[in-house]
Amino acid sequence: MSVPTLLSKQCGRRCNVKMLDAHSGRQSQSPPRNWPHNKLWKPVQSRSEGIVPYLQQRPPPHGQRLEGPVTNLRGNIATFDFIVHWNPPETGEHCVSAYQVCYVPTDGSAIETCVFHKADSLYWFSPSVLTPCTEYSVTVSPVDLNNTMSHGSSITMQTAPDEVSGFQVTAKTPHALSFSWDLPGEGESCVKSYSLEWCNWTNTRPSVCNFKKIPLPANTSEYHLTELEACTQFTVVLTTLGDADHISPETYFNVHTGVVDSPGPVENIRISYLTSYAFRLEFDPPKENENCVQDYVVCESVTGSGDQTCHTTMKNSRTWINKMRLDPCTNYTVIIKARDHDSVHTDDASITIHTAQDRVVNLRTQEVSTTSIEVVWDNPAPEFFCASDYRLVWCISPGLCNMTTTIVSSDNTDYTITNLLPCTNYALMLYALGPNDVESSHMIITQKTHCE
Repeated sequence: MSVPTLLSKQCGRRCNVKMLDAHSGRQSQSPPRNWPHNKLWKPVQSRSEGIVPYLQQRPPPHGQRLEGPVTNLRGNIATFDFIVHWNPPETGEHCVSAYQVCYVPTDGSAIETCVFHKADSLYWFSPSVLTPCTEYSVTVSPVDLNNTMSHGSSITMQTAPDEVSGFQVTAKTPHALSFSWDLPGEGESCVKSYSLEWCNWTNTRPSVCNFKKIPLPANTSEYHLTELEACTQFTVVLTTLGDADHISPETYFNVHTGVVDSPGPVENIRISYLTSYAFRLEFDPPKENENCVQDYVVCESVTGSGDQTCHTTMKNSRTWINKMRLDPCTNYTVIIKARDHDSVHTDDASITIHTAQDRVVNLRTQEVSTTSIEVVWDNPAPEFFCASDYRLVWCISPGLCNMTTTIVSSDNTDYTITNLLPCTNYALMLYALGPNDVESSHMIITQKTHCE
């Protein structure tokens, strides 16, 4: 007996079969269909083409037929979707070619939706958006090799409530927060209660937030949190609970309690990096009421000009890199102010910065011998010239560079290096030294001494 004939006997295959219409549930005398609207279902091939590969790999036991619905149908549902799981029929599991899943609101507010699902997956996730607070009937029916549908198993599930609307802070003090939200319209909701959660974020462990929770009746539209710590960030979460404790999506925000005393000024502003065109500052937070700091305001200006450029930086930042365009040999004043959660600025703390001398221009060599090189350069424009000295560095290049350094007075624009090796390449670098010995960026050239 051929394999197709064997499966026909085992799974009840006949040439003329009655089929259930997938949408109306009425019987149809039409020949077997491939259900083209189902992209997940692999249709059974005709008898002349043989059977589908995965059925060939798992032939059913002799004499078995598809009987009965799926078993242990169960599901989980949220506000806008659901997932159902099931076990195959107790008899004829290997005769199943697909499953039909249909779902429809029990109140008739929408038409039934049916899809076909491949036989080797015993779960299905709804792809469409469901209506909150609505009861749905879900039916799963097995389909055999003849495209004959067995009677289905059904469950009903109600979607969770929608998220809360209008959730807002209505008042805050240093030690209390008040909230309100909109109640759903009459007959528009299945809300049984609310759940309000809150936690405070600490400076010592900023990644930890230990939530507290309180249940509230369904007719509640406001709540007041008291005995809170001042100048503290809280995360507040409000959800609704429906039938079977189904939970709505979260509605939440972050809010700070009010300020009792503003923070003090920042401390120990210092320069950690300085060139002709850039600087980086570091500073310490206020010693007084640091937890009341919301952010820092940093203002830059040319000293004495009165024209400031101000920016904000995050609360946890302890560094600042200049934002305005700088010029060499120029004094700049930087003011840093802490700002509290009521947007009140604290006392100023400031520092004056003198940018470095710009690098020299047109560094070159002039007289070269077997043991000496004369180095010559030009100074930048007078308004950007503030060098007190130059630092000249030279070493053999390429290779390991054992640098030799000398200091040249700013009154000079040339220097002769002596005691060099004949026929040797040297790298020559020149830095301008400004106030406090702050160096400019360097100029570098190479020169080979003459050979004997």
